[in-house]
Amino acid sequence: MNEFDLIKKYFNFTSNHALLGIGDDAALIPFNKNEFMAISMDTLNIGHHFTEDSDPYYLGWKSLAVNVSDIVSMGGQPRYALLSISLKNLDVNWIGKFTKGIKACAKKYNIEIIGGDTNKGSTSISIAIMGNVSSKNVLKRSGAIPGDEIWVTNEVGYAALHFNQHSLLPKYKKSISNCLKKRSQEEFLKPQPPLEFIQETKSLINSAIDLSDGLAGDLQHILNSSSVGAKIEINEIPMHKWFKENNQYELAMCGGEDYQILMTVPHKHHNKIQNLLKKHSLKGAMIGKITKDKKIEYSLHGKKIKLSKEGFTHFG
Repeated sequence: MNEFDLIKKYFNFTSNHALLGIGDDAALIPFNKNEFMAISMDTLNIGHHFTEDSDPYYLGWKSLAVNVSDIVSMGGQPRYALLSISLKNLDVNWIGKFTKGIKACAKKYNIEIIGGDTNKGSTSISIAIMGNVSSKNVLKRSGAIPGDEIWVTNEVGYAALHFNQHSLLPKYKKSISNCLKKRSQEEFLKPQPPLEFIQETKSLINSAIDLSDGLAGDLQHILNSSSVGAKIEINEIPMHKWFKENNQYELAMCGGEDYQILMTVPHKHHNKIQNLLKKHSLKGAMIGKITKDKKIEYSLHGKKIKLSKEGFTHFG
């Protein structure tokens, strides 16, 4: 049983008043006649998401940024956050750096930290985030339509490369340049969801999801929610040339923690999306199309291939 089977069987609670409950990047509840409130929550645990040696500043940044990504993917503007943290010891130097990182991320995305909880125990960080979403431009996983173009907002794979580089075969390790190592580490430690781009393009988008579990796995969530299929040209997926030169496409597509946005867009908006990506200095690209049949077809240079894995899952 993986994470999603677990949720479906045991935690798929029904909602009587929420407009959208379990099953998307954020829940939606009524706020006023023009807006919904979007609410999401993520947890990071020691030994799984970070270690005792992890830089507390970047851990603070990432803890908030991964939640920002959920609100962004719904077409929302993050506003408030609650922090719950368990600490093994009261290390004031560590705490000072951690809070400096979370404050820096909050400043970038104009978020207020308004409360939370502190406990003693194994180090664990949970953040609940709230934002507002225009009722006219809500982005959900269920909005994809056959004929839509599939776009990703930026390059994928850096975080996965940083996390998995020690398990690569020696020949692949040797081919990783210092520049690529540095970029991969930066993307892993300090994700920056494309809030401004999505705010400017949300009226053009039919469906969206944030890339936390890997492009392949998160694309499948859109397909399942929208009851559609997809054709993907892997060579069009934006990624560093190292992945292509070393045939490490699956690492880039399935590794996760990109915190970019995968979206489906009507063909008529193709040029607008392309121009706005350039405006926001994003290396995004169109990578395929939505189809009627409920299956996904991957091609590499026109040749159909199958992936050996679909993306990251807890308990998978």
